[in-house]
Amino acid sequence: MRFPYFQKILRWQPPANSKKKESKGAISLVSVYLFLIFSTLGLSMLHFTEIHLRISSYKKRSTLLNYSSENGIKHGFSHLLDLLTQRISLPPLSQEEFIQLWAATRNKGPEIVEKLIGQKAPIQIDEEWENLGWTSTTDFSFERIEENENYFETVYRTLILSKGKIKNSKQKRTSSLEASLGIFAGHLPLPLIPFLVDKKLDPSQKKDLKGRNDLIFTPLKKNLLPPLIVHSEGDLLPKVASSQLQKALKIRFFNPLNLSNRVLRIALGLEESDETIPEGVYLIKDDLGLGGIYVQGDLEEMVLAIEEEFQVVSFLSKQGCWILKYCPQRSETIFITPEETHSFDLYPRGIIIVSGKIESLGGGMMEPSGQAVLVTGEEIPSILRGINLTIISSDRITVTSHLIHQGVKWMDKVPYIKDSKSQLNIFATGQDFQTNTKKEGKIVIGEDSPKELKIQASLTASGKGFSIEGERKEVHILGSLQTSVFSSNKNTLQLTFNHGLLESKELIQDAPQTVKPVLFLSFFMPLEWKEF
Repeated sequence: MRFPYFQKILRWQPPANSKKKESKGAISLVSVYLFLIFSTLGLSMLHFTEIHLRISSYKKRSTLLNYSSENGIKHGFSHLLDLLTQRISLPPLSQEEFIQLWAATRNKGPEIVEKLIGQKAPIQIDEEWENLGWTSTTDFSFERIEENENYFETVYRTLILSKGKIKNSKQKRTSSLEASLGIFAGHLPLPLIPFLVDKKLDPSQKKDLKGRNDLIFTPLKKNLLPPLIVHSEGDLLPKVASSQLQKALKIRFFNPLNLSNRVLRIALGLEESDETIPEGVYLIKDDLGLGGIYVQGDLEEMVLAIEEEFQVVSFLSKQGCWILKYCPQRSETIFITPEETHSFDLYPRGIIIVSGKIESLGGGMMEPSGQAVLVTGEEIPSILRGINLTIISSDRITVTSHLIHQGVKWMDKVPYIKDSKSQLNIFATGQDFQTNTKKEGKIVIGEDSPKELKIQASLTASGKGFSIEGERKEVHILGSLQTSVFSSNKNTLQLTFNHGLLESKELIQDAPQTVKPVLFLSFFMPLEWKEF
């Protein structure tokens, strides 16, 4: 049986005409969309470009304002530093000027700063450069005062305020710099002056002094004032040691001429008479305790040493050897003479008066035999931590070995004194304590001393000055030097000022002071920079 044949039915397809009608206008629509997208992007780019130009313009003006304001700070600071560094002399003050400055400083006035810089406060500077301009104002405000018997120290807060501007613009930028300024006035303890030459010199002589001598000053980290040779008009260094004599001998007198043989013999515990003082070493003592040490006659050798917790001072002369041992912490003193040994549950005043020469002064060590021996080949600490010692001679003092304090470390020829809490003052007066006759009064670095010598002390030579003998020597002084005449004899002197004395002034209470009141700039330190 055959089925009927049916024609294959195909899927329905849209007519060609309808397909054409559906795709008509698509390209135009895409073009519109693309136009909108690119137009939006273009407008956005133009908008962002305008914003960028505005930001760049603002940033440029801000940068220029920063430059102008910063220039005001720098120029004001540089001007003030120039005024301060020009004060490298110590002009004496009259007693009336000193009293007036003291009273004005107590009242928190700026007179002492104006006297120091030679200008009225505040200091104003107006400057321009191309399209920039700035106004710098430097003013001073009282911060504190520390008063002593014969001098005072005052600290002023220094504010440098700068306003920067651009021409044809109302915008301004303000910056400020705060600094601290320290000033001394009065009869100043000499260890606070790093390097003083007490002699009237003309400018060519001052320049020649530096040129003829190989001097190196170690910069101070916390003080912008560069270490310099400070000059005076002369007659600032004392020729007498009245204050130290009174403290050491435990007596009072109004004039050195009153130190007669009779008065001195009573102070030394000798029989009262007008006879001359026998040569020897005397430990001063009375019912109230111990005083200092008085030496009559020349010393062949004075050795400083450390033995456990004791500070040792050995005195060698033609008459014999005396040894002083004392420990302030244990309040114990042992005084060994050629004849006997004395022990005390006290400790002496750290003042040694030598009426004569010290032909050899240096550090050493104690031998098992109990004798102190000078050591020149090694750098041995010889001043006990916490000791305050003042050595005064009427004549010549020759340093022949290292004088290093306990706790001081020398690294690459630079001393580190973080753990050092002691002080050594060495003073050659150049005048006899009783008769006031002239003596040499000179401090000399001996020819036989080490080639590289280290001394931690404040040295004052009021007579014929300070000199270094020998050849190719390098002398390192951690402390200060005040002298009437300075001569290195082509040797090198490196000076590092002990800035810690500014904070521990009890260590210099027995040090010599300037004969006349002076005005002295001690430090200048920046503290904080601010932008407003």
